[in-house]
Formats: sequence, C-alpha cells, structure tokens
Amino acid sequence: MRITIRTKLMIGYIAVLILMLIMSILAYITLVRVSRSVNQILVYAHKYDMVDGLRQSTKQFVEVSDSLIRGRMQNIGYYQSIARDVEKKIVYVEKLRLKDNEKDFLKRINSEFNSVKRLTEQSLKWTTPLRNANLATVLREIDKAKPILVSSVDGLYDEAWRSLDTVTILTDNNMERGIWQIVMFSIIAIIAGIGISIYISQRIITPIRALSVAAAGVAKGDLNQTVQRVSGDEIGELVASFNQMVIELKTSREQIEKYNKELKTMVEEKTSELEKTKEYLENILEHTGDMIVTATLFDEIVQFNREAETILGYSKRTIVGSKIEYLFVDKNEYRRIRKKVMEDGEIYDYETKLMKKNGDITYVNLTLSRLEDKNGNTIGLIGIGRDITGSKPY
Repeated sequence: MRITIRTKLMIGYIAVLILMLIMSILAYITLVRVSRSVNQILVYAHKYDMVDGLRQSTKQFVEVSDSLIRGRMQNIGYYQSIARDVEKKIVYVEKLRLKDNEKDFLKRINSEFNSVKRLTEQSLKWTTPLRNANLATVLREIDKAKPILVSSVDGLYDEAWRSLDTVTILTDNNMERGIWQIVMFSIIAIIAGIGISIYISQRIITPIRALSVAAAGVAKGDLNQTVQRVSGDEIGELVASFNQMVIELKTSREQIEKYNKELKTMVEEKTSELEKTKEYLENILEHTGDMIVTATLFDEIVQFNREAETILGYSKRTIVGSKIEYLFVDKNEYRRIRKKVMEDGEIYDYETKLMKKNGDITYVNLTLSRLEDKNGNTIGLIGIGRDITGSKPY
C-alpha cells in the first residue's frame, strides 16, 4: 500500500491532536473541580462575612443595652438602630446553608438576643421607683443572658471560620493535584509529540538530504550522481525523476557541447562581419564632408565627427557630454527648432549661427532630425550641417 507524505503527516497530526485533546479534557476536569471549590469558597466566605457581621453587631448590642440599663447612656435611638441591625442579620443568616450545629447556635443567639432586648425595653419604661426596685434583678438576668449570647455568637463564628478554612484547604489540594496532573501529562504529550515529529521528519528529510547532496554534485558538473529510492511516496517518485533527469542531462550536455562548437564558429564569423561594418560606418561618419553631431534626449552630445571639429574648433574628447545648445549663438532659437523637431520629426536646410570655440560665429545650413530605436521610440537628436559662412556677404 502506497502511503503518501500527506498521509504520514496526517497520522502524526492526529496523534498529536489526540494527546492534546486528552490533556485538554484533563485540564477541563481540573478547572471544573477548582471552579466548584472556588464557588464553595465564595459561599463560605459570604457566610463567614455575615456571621462575623452578626458577631460584631451582637457584641455592640450587648454593650449598648448594658449601658442603657445602667443609665450610663440615654441615646435610645442608637440602641434601637443596633437592635434592628442584629434582627436583620439574624434573619439573613437563617437563610444561609447552615449545618445542624450552626442552626443550634443561631437558635440560642436568637433566644438570648430576644431576652436581652425584652429586658432592656422593659427598663426603658421604668419610673425612678421601679428602676430602684427592679434594677438588681434585671441586671442579674442580663448578666446571665450575655455570656450565653456572646458564646453562642463566637461558636457560630468559629464554625463558619472552620468551614471556610476547610474548603480553602480542599481547593488548594485540588489545584495542586490538578496542576501536577496537567504538568505530568503535558510532559508526556510533549515527549510523545517530539518523538512523532522526529520520526516523520526523518522519513522525509533523509531522502531529501540525499537528493540535496546529489543535486550539489550535479551542479558541480558530476552527472554520475544517483539516489537510491527507499519509499513509494512522493519523495520516492521525486528520486526516480531526479535519476531520470541526470540521465537526460548527461545526454543533453553532450549535445550542447557539440552545438557550442558550431555556435562558436558562427559567432566568430558574425563578430568579424560586425566589426567590418562598424569600421566602415565610422569611416563614413568621420570622413564625410558634413558636420554630424548626435545628442541624447537630455541634449548631451554623444557623437562629434571630424568635420564638426574642423568647423567649430572643438575636439571630440572635450565636447562629448556637453549641452548641444551651447553651440548655438541664440539658445532660444535652438529650443524652438528642437521643439519643432520633436513634434514634426525633422527640419531641413535651416540656416543658423553657431559659436566656434574661439568665439567666432559661423553660419551653418542645418538638418536636425529625431533619432529613433527599432520600436519607434525617440532616443535623441542628430544634426547634419554644412558650413555656408563663405557664401555670406560681410
């Protein structure tokens, strides 16, 4: 059965994905456990806060009621606000999820609170004779109820604290166990993934490396290179194609060497003909009786033949590269005729004045045309002139 590279890679990817999926499921289970524990912490923390608030308010209520009964404080409104606050917190704590022993503590708190509240409110209705007669009895009952009330509140507080502490420890243990499981399985997944990757990569890289070495040898000219085919996948087909290519290259090189010899002979013959043609054209350019000057589209002189040197007094070596308009006495005149040439293609038998190197003026009958390449694009200008100074009256 032919297993392609794509199939091999897909098998490797699927194996790695399965490992990642297992790790993700394990992490999800751990997170769910931690999330539940955190929710429990929040619930118990809320219960702890409410019980702690009830504890603080109850102790404050006991102190205020005692001061009110003994006559050390006269602020009844403050006492009533504290009493209402304790009542509300007792009602709210009753709605929480309490264990049986916590419910027992809350019942005692509610009973003793009501007892202290009743005695305190009775004392508020006393006249002075009644206060003197009943104060000692009420204080004994208050002193009896206060320790029970305070101890019950402290007992409920301790239970709430223990519940919060227990669930916090449980959450920490779940987190540590979950992290350890995730880390261990991650290490296993990484090692397995690396092993799978190395195995697949070796199955692919080894024949490719052999191909690379053989290709380097072919690049250096050694056409005796061959690579052993070890698999039936795409790389195996590539190896077979490479071996066939080397054989064809070897045959082609022999043919190319034969064609090169023939081509070299043909090039030498054509080069000789071109050199003769170039020499012939240069002789015509240099020995013609007319002044011939060529320039680029930027008006820089390129060709300056022997007759131009004779008429204007410049040497070709010094004038090439200079602006052609500097040869004209009237620079604006050159710009006008240049514009006309670019629009119309050329001008014939145009009489103009040129400036010699020594400052003298010479009259020239000028033909100025566009130079074009084989595609018809303008690449410069060519000027052909004849000195007519001698025909002009002084």
